[in-house]
Amino acid sequence: MISMKMRVFTAIVLTVSLVSMAFGQHAPTPRPPDDFEVSERQPQTPAPRAEAPPQRPPEYVEEKGFKGRVFEIKHRQPAALLRAISPLGSGFKGASMQYSDEFNTITVRDFPENIAAMEEAINRLDTPEAPSPDIEFHIHVLIASNSATVSGEFPAELADVVKQLKATLSYKNYGLMSSSIQRGKEGRRRMEGSGIAESKLFEITTPESNPIFYNYHLVNLTMDKTASGAMAVRLDEFSFGMRVPINVGSAAKSSIQYQNVGFNTPVSVRDGEKVVVGTTAIADKGLVVVLIAKFLK
Repeated sequence: MISMKMRVFTAIVLTVSLVSMAFGQHAPTPRPPDDFEVSERQPQTPAPRAEAPPQRPPEYVEEKGFKGRVFEIKHRQPAALLRAISPLGSGFKGASMQYSDEFNTITVRDFPENIAAMEEAINRLDTPEAPSPDIEFHIHVLIASNSATVSGEFPAELADVVKQLKATLSYKNYGLMSSSIQRGKEGRRRMEGSGIAESKLFEITTPESNPIFYNYHLVNLTMDKTASGAMAVRLDEFSFGMRVPINVGSAAKSSIQYQNVGFNTPVSVRDGEKVVVGTTAIADKGLVVVLIAKFLK
């Protein structure tokens, strides 16, 4: 008869045996089918990539709507008109504006609406210019002095000028050294005059072979509008000069050298206006140059 202890021992042994058998069994390794061949893995070919578009030069224009137009300029300067219409361009890369003085043309490349705006502007601006008047210049050279040797004679049109000079400068007496008239028109490049001044007017003695020379130049005559809208004539340069002989030798052996005096300045003068262009001096005398412009219809 099996005792209770033996039955318990037997149950423990059976339990341990069953657990061992359960852990000892493994799942069978699957075998490939007989017709399966194991080979090395082949590298996969990458998918082709899309090529980048070719690089365009900086001046390349993507826009397709540009048109070209050549405008014939009839009355004005092409360069001046081009400056006036340039803000009407689109500013897109590839748009262009060029002018030709040889053919009097303006060539544009832009959108049609911009070209239409340029055409309208050119039609309004390319008109005949009003004819510029001839201009008569009166050039007066006055001698100013504190002595009574100055004659006190001068043209009547300078009376108000002399009155202002006496109130402004320290000289008491004024007389006329020379007067001349020059006539020009806008665009005139140069006008000039010259002469010989009497030495007695300056209370100096000069050899007959060494007189006092004077000359003046008016350079680049153009018409311009003042701030008030009145027309004025502008000179890029008005120059006046005198060559005065001076004895630098001794009583036994005299030697004459010329001294240069004068001035150079731009000037603007309106029709009928009297302008003191400049002053200079010889010894104790003063020289005052007055310019008067008269527009001839």
